[in-house]
Amino acid sequence: MPHPVQKNLVTSNKARRQRLAYLAAHLPRFKAPTTPSSINTWLKNAPALRTEILDLFFRGHPKSILNEKPTIRWADRIPTGQGYTIRKLRYEGYPGLWVPALLYEPDNIKTPAPAVLNPNGHHQGGKAMDYKQARCINLAKRGMLALNTEFIGMGELRADAEHNRIGHLDLCGVAGIGVFYLLMKRGLDVLLAHPKADPARTAMTGLSGGGWQTALLSALDERVKVVVPVAGHSPVWQRSGCMEDIGDQEQCPSDLCTLADYDALSALFAPRPTLLIYNRNDDCCFQTKRTRQSIYKPIRPLFQKLGADLALHDNTDPGTHNYERDNRRQLYQFLDRHFGLSTSDDDLPWRDELLTEAELNVGLPADNATLHSLAQDALRKIRTRKHKAQSPAAARKQLAVLIKLPHWKKTRLEKIGAPQKRRDCTVQHYRLHLDGTWTLPLSECTPPRAKGAELILTDAGRRASAGLVDAALAQGRRVFAADIFGTGALAADHRHHMLIGTAGQRPLGIQVGQVLALLAAIGKRGAPQITASGQVAPIVALIAAALKPKAIAALTTHTLLDSLGRLVDWPLPYASAPSLYCFDLLRHFDIPDFIALSAPVPLADANRGPLRL
Repeated sequence: MPHPVQKNLVTSNKARRQRLAYLAAHLPRFKAPTTPSSINTWLKNAPALRTEILDLFFRGHPKSILNEKPTIRWADRIPTGQGYTIRKLRYEGYPGLWVPALLYEPDNIKTPAPAVLNPNGHHQGGKAMDYKQARCINLAKRGMLALNTEFIGMGELRADAEHNRIGHLDLCGVAGIGVFYLLMKRGLDVLLAHPKADPARTAMTGLSGGGWQTALLSALDERVKVVVPVAGHSPVWQRSGCMEDIGDQEQCPSDLCTLADYDALSALFAPRPTLLIYNRNDDCCFQTKRTRQSIYKPIRPLFQKLGADLALHDNTDPGTHNYERDNRRQLYQFLDRHFGLSTSDDDLPWRDELLTEAELNVGLPADNATLHSLAQDALRKIRTRKHKAQSPAAARKQLAVLIKLPHWKKTRLEKIGAPQKRRDCTVQHYRLHLDGTWTLPLSECTPPRAKGAELILTDAGRRASAGLVDAALAQGRRVFAADIFGTGALAADHRHHMLIGTAGQRPLGIQVGQVLALLAAIGKRGAPQITASGQVAPIVALIAAALKPKAIAALTTHTLLDSLGRLVDWPLPYASAPSLYCFDLLRHFDIPDFIALSAPVPLADANRGPLRL
């Protein structure tokens, strides 16, 4: 017979609908300016918006880093005998992180020559992928400089295959997105430093993650004069209901949508010529039917009013996630039109000119930095820095701001059904409604002559709490078992945690706020104890105790970390505990700080013994 706390009180569909409604309330939608005055205002405000976004991306980074010129190391040349030469190089994309690249240079280059930046997507072969070699070969044969840059986690940079380690940097107060942005920006620096590059005829194009890089850099860096992203981006508001479009954490950086979503970023392309390429039956992400509505149509009125060229190509051959012949043809024709060229509208010969991955390897320093090593560096600085002393009240206020603690305006405890008698207790179920946004399932088990109350939280939710509930009942306590966001019936894919972060909220703050709401709902007869088990629930409960120690009689945890720094030390995968990667939290607070702020609440951990008696 199922344990009473395993009763389903909130369906997964309802929980998902509530998450999507919450996101919709926090995600902006771009409305194109259409009157002369509103267009002028948009164009006038665009530089300030770019600056604000870059300031957001470079939180925690050295102040001058964005404007520093990259260091370049040139390596071997590969003469092809086909009208172009491949020059190997690496550049320091971020201090200590070198990026391998290939420059395809026409042998009889005219001055000045068009230049095209070609970032990689999410393909392990990186810069050696055949479709990418084909494009760069074709661009060089048409008289253009083509720089083929490596993408973090791909090709020779495979040491960083886990992009979501951005979270480890974010936790330390260093915006991980800044690393990604600087690598692509410095690639453009390298390309435009070529003595024969024409800064008036500079384009950027790439597939998938390369399409995302194209969209982001082109929106914020006007040195890109022609923009051709391929299957790489759509607005976050559209992605929230389409899991396959969400992507990795760099595509959903913390707080981006407090300033602009990708529809507004795409509007920043204007008035530069823009060709949006999407694939009708894309088997990865960003199918044309979705992006036509979410990207192309919202920005088209602005381009039209400015007399700017905005085109959308719906690829059907092969129609999957690709940058093959049909999509390349669209690129060649678009560049011809805007660079004043007259070249073939089809691929020039390239298949017999492909080189192997080994032949195209550039080579990197043995100690080349990674996202993880950069996070470790940030953590070392935190551990050696002395924290400024502040009063408990000031610390609690700062903590609430960091986790963006919500303040529920309206809470309602709904009783579900009549009490049910069990052999050892009476069971009553509830739903706790918070601002009409969240519904928390809550089960109460009351033994005869109950003394005191206990709230039980686990990472796996109420269904996994039966043993803890029975142990509390055996002690004669009235027991409550609840699910909070990210647990049990309210479990959420880590990508939805990412979206909440990019919308400007914090999943950790939502969880802590829900625990405080539960305490307020069940603590009318006196402050209850809390038992919390797992990686996340103990920290959530401890922060709740730090913020409102009077609301808790005692706290017992199972497997409480001794430091948030362990998330970086190990490292713990972001997807296993996404809410803990709260931007900038560790730079100001760690587990010992939460313990100190929770005084005088008695604390104990099943694996560490008493933490405070």
